[in-house]
Amino acid sequence: MRKTFIMLLWLFLLLFVLSSIYISFTAYLYDRETKVLSNISAFFMGIREGKTKVDLPYPEHTIVMYAKRASGKFVSTNVASPMERAQYVHIVMPVKDGTLYLYVKKVSIAEYLSFVSQHNLYTGLLVASLLLYFSVFYFTLKEFEVAERGGLTEELMNRLKALRLTMATLKVIPEESVDEMKKLVDSILKHRLSKR
Repeated sequence: MRKTFIMLLWLFLLLFVLSSIYISFTAYLYDRETKVLSNISAFFMGIREGKTKVDLPYPEHTIVMYAKRASGKFVSTNVASPMERAQYVHIVMPVKDGTLYLYVKKVSIAEYLSFVSQHNLYTGLLVASLLLYFSVFYFTLKEFEVAERGGLTEELMNRLKALRLTMATLKVIPEESVDEMKKLVDSILKHRLSKR
């Protein structure tokens, strides 16, 4: 029964850890999407104002180029900057009277961890859930190891103490046997107390 309870506790805490990862990762994706959409809207607002090169608010997330049939090309200012193509998703989309070329940076674990470290709420949530899980896991595993190696439970400790008290008060058993039993119980109690 005790092992079942501890397993359920481990599963609950693991679910807590996974939930905190899910919450922080969802917040990261929302933040990332907001930045990409801000870049695209800033790009089209710049085109509307007649700019051929548009500054993006978050240039590390998006590279945009719009080829209009009649008017020529409109680009973001970071279009000439060096980039690793493997880190970007390339999207080509026909728009009313031209073609939109969009490079959006892929989701990365390093960027996610950077986002989490910059936001105390998500850092605290992740660290607290991981610490709670591993501390409970470690201490309950230690108890299982002690029990499997022949460690004594609290109930057995109380019974041994009661037995020692009973033996000390009884004069029915020969004195040598009582002394041997006392020594045995004392050694068990000392062994158990030294483990704590």
